Amino acid sequence: MLEQEILHSMIYFPQDVESFFENTPKEVFSPSGWQIAEAIQKLEKNVSMESLLSVLSDEIKQSEYFLNLLATTPDPNYLAKRMLFFQEYNLRTQASLAQNLLNACAQNVLLDIDTLKKPQLESKEFKNFREWKEYEASRPQLPKVKSGIEFLDRCFDGGFEMGALMLISGDPEAGKTMLGAQIIENIARVHKVGFFCFEFTIASYLKAKFNARHKINEENIFIINDEYDIYSIVQNIKALYKKGVRVFLIDSQMRITSPQARNMEEEESLKFQSLAKLAHSLGIFIMLIVQTSKNDRDNPMGSKKGAHEASIIVRIEHAEVRKDDIENFGALHDPNARYFLVKKNKQTGKHFKIKVGFNPQTLRFSSLESAQEPEVVLDLEEVLSIAKGI
Repeated sequence: MLEQEILHSMIYFPQDVESFFENTPKEVFSPSGWQIAEAIQKLEKNVSMESLLSVLSDEIKQSEYFLNLLATTPDPNYLAKRMLFFQEYNLRTQASLAQNLLNACAQNVLLDIDTLKKPQLESKEFKNFREWKEYEASRPQLPKVKSGIEFLDRCFDGGFEMGALMLISGDPEAGKTMLGAQIIENIARVHKVGFFCFEFTIASYLKAKFNARHKINEENIFIINDEYDIYSIVQNIKALYKKGVRVFLIDSQMRITSPQARNMEEEESLKFQSLAKLAHSLGIFIMLIVQTSKNDRDNPMGSKKGAHEASIIVRIEHAEVRKDDIENFGALHDPNARYFLVKKNKQTGKHFKIKVGFNPQTLRFSSLESAQEPEVVLDLEEVLSIAKGI
């Protein structure tokens, strides 16, 4: 039942509870459903399965309704099902009215039709052009955060806007993880970041950073390497958000698990829907490393909808070897260069493909002309300059 699925989802994803109940009357819920809905509203943002069980009566907790509720799969996008929930209520109301009319006809009783009518629920509020214009003018501008990589910040007009999901795809061993790590390490110089390093152990990451030439702010990088399911990832992001973290890197799509659905497309798409919704609702920036197939380099593996959910899609590809380089002739790829592609860009609309530098020793990307330059540690003035970007 949709009502039970929505109520179950509210327990795990309470950030949309207030929005769901806005202009939602008690009448749309069943009696049992309203008891649970009312308890959830009273608990507000402190709602959890434990807190809910502590306030519900034994009768409702032992009811078949509540057991069926627990059997549903929580959906982080339950707010999008609000319209369908209203529609179900209106259909039930319509069916009830129809039955009352049939019963009256069978008994040769003439009813006052107007007294039977119930107003349809107002399921959506509309704004006209002027109201939208005023809303956009009064809404605060989304902040930006600089990546610290020149060609990236140039592409995105000075940095990434918050409230977005960015996908990083690329050739095998082209440096997807290295690019993502470089971005969050640069941002961590000033701001807190979260790194879900599912593709390798924390020990290997720490070892690599211990011998690195570039310095990182160790206090600002929060690392998570367990709880791979999408619901746990969402909850961990929310927990880190409360600690002031606004930028996240998840490595990678194929490590994330999601509830079993009717097909692979639904299972994979749930990952992108959940993360995109979370980025928009919290105003954070999430980078997700994804895998693509040889036959389709534009969409994440198993989910065409994943590309639709993302605001930005970038890709790293190997660069061909230089034919005039005798030492490297015959090698498959140029070890010192990569191609960087912007495949989707809702932020600035810019799409392009450029050749960039990659340093095999430091595993860092840069503009091609500075690919072999040593890493520069920022001074105080530069740090303050980056801080103004968010």
